[in-house]
Amino acid sequence: MEQRIIKQCLRSRKPFPEKIANAPALALGLDLYWDAFQDLNTCRTSGFGAGPIPWSVILDYSRKYEFDEEQEEDLFYFIRVMDNEFLEHHSKKEK
Repeated sequence: MEQRIIKQCLRSRKPFPEKIANAPALALGLDLYWDAFQDLNTCRTSGFGAGPIPWSVILDYSRKYEFDEEQEEDLFYFIRVMDNEFLEHHSKKEK
């Protein structure tokens, strides 16, 4: 979606929307964990609200993509940090 907006802005010679122009950049190599979060986000429990991404699902992802021990530790760390932020944001939106 963002790529389409960028192309339209370039064609029409208009500035990018603020959210695209000021989007944060990931440090080199962290996109691996962002992509994992996007995939794992679909596996979270639901019911009366969003639940955390299960530990077992993160482990399965790590094994499926053959992460080494260090990558696996990082995966658990980054997924938990992103998941906590997601749940906090989701909780605020519901209130």
